Amino acid sequence: MFKERIETEQQLREMYRSPNELVQGKVLNRLDEHARTFVAASPFVLVGTASSDGTADVSPKGGPPGFVVVCDDQHLAIPDLSGNNLLDSITNIVDGSGIGLLFLVPGVDETLRVNGHACITTDPEVLDACGVRDRRPKAAIGVTVVQ
Repeated sequence: MFKERIETEQQLREMYRSPNELVQGKVLNRLDEHARTFVAASPFVLVGTASSDGTADVSPKGGPPGFVVVCDDQHLAIPDLSGNNLLDSITNIVDGSGIGLLFLVPGVDETLRVNGHACITTDPEVLDACGVRDRRPKAAIGVTVVQ
């Protein structure tokens, strides 16, 4: 089916204009004050991972605003609360997947993307910080921010 394909980044760059300086300036290697505020206001995040064969997966995670914990400028913790128990995202993370997050705030026409490395943690301090409505998760997704 898809006979004509773009195979290189150079081919892509030839088709699209370069992003302007304002857009380029939004890309940071840490969580600044704006990002921290956005995460604290967000009741919903989409978690993107990939399986060992490269198949992508996006899983929704939700809770009260601020359920994702900002540990510091480089680290986030996402509680793994009750779900469907397919364990797609966390299996992908255990198998070595990177992670892409898209935070949403209802009524706000902006999103926050965070890309990085992930692990599954059972660190008691992290799990205590990730408690939601007196529910302590069994595990959390630990994210080290790259972008």
